Amino acid sequence: MKRWIWLRVALCGLVAGVVWYLLTVVSVSLSTPDLITSVQSRAPHPSRGGGFFFALDMLMGMWTVWLYSALAPRYGAKPTTAAIAGFAWWTMKTLQSAKWAGLGFVEFTMGLIPMGALTLVAAVLASMAGAWLYERVDVAASGKISKA
Repeated sequence: MKRWIWLRVALCGLVAGVVWYLLTVVSVSLSTPDLITSVQSRAPHPSRGGGFFFALDMLMGMWTVWLYSALAPRYGAKPTTAAIAGFAWWTMKTLQSAKWAGLGFVEFTMGLIPMGALTLVAAVLASMAGAWLYERVDVAASGKISKA
């Protein structure tokens, strides 16, 4: 069985987290501005929360690359496996985000449905980026890449 290298999982997960963060910030702010306005108008929010949410996104990226590394030996190191890990990531994030609607901060149809579609694409692309880098580092470490 292949031994996991935790540093590789963490660093590739950080890349996946950054890709996720950038894709979601841009797509949500451009496509669902009503969602942001709705959340900000319904309750006061501290300005210091951005760093906390960014850190959570980085941890979720690490979790996704770890999940990919666990799935790859059984299902193969291929884009489909990375997409499955991305779908799992999206499921976890969407269920967490659905709490906002349950608490009354967001209208369900106004923000969560369009945001869900956008973040599905972002999660799959981010997990594919992290998985690609994870496999690339693995190949480089085993000496299969020629240094030209």
